Amino acid sequence: MHVSVNSSIDRISSDARESISQMIQGTLARFSSSISQVRVQIIDENGPRGGEDKICRVNLMMPGLGLVTASAKHEKVMAAVAEAARRTRRIVVAKLKRRQDIGRRAKQGRLLEASELLEV
Repeated sequence: MHVSVNSSIDRISSDARESISQMIQGTLARFSSSISQVRVQIIDENGPRGGEDKICRVNLMMPGLGLVTASAKHEKVMAAVAEAARRTRRIVVAKLKRRQDIGRRAKQGRLLEASELLEV
């Protein structure tokens, strides 16, 4: 799973970008085989004025399941990243569970059809 980090904030160092990448990878590691790419975007809404204005937006592509997007806003960049990563993980879990449930229901439907054919 490749994670790319883009930022409109000049103050984000390469070490901070690496920390952001590691945090995202650690949070989503369990699902890495289901994720093809991850893009993290850090935005400072108000510039140098401060306040709760750092936005972290995570976009990831899951082949067969589409695009997943989550974002979080906080006054500190790493707090916004952590929350966006948690939200992304929650969405990924829900999508994978939904796919599993659909597959299970389809299999049960085929089994019911087969048992009805055997009864005839």
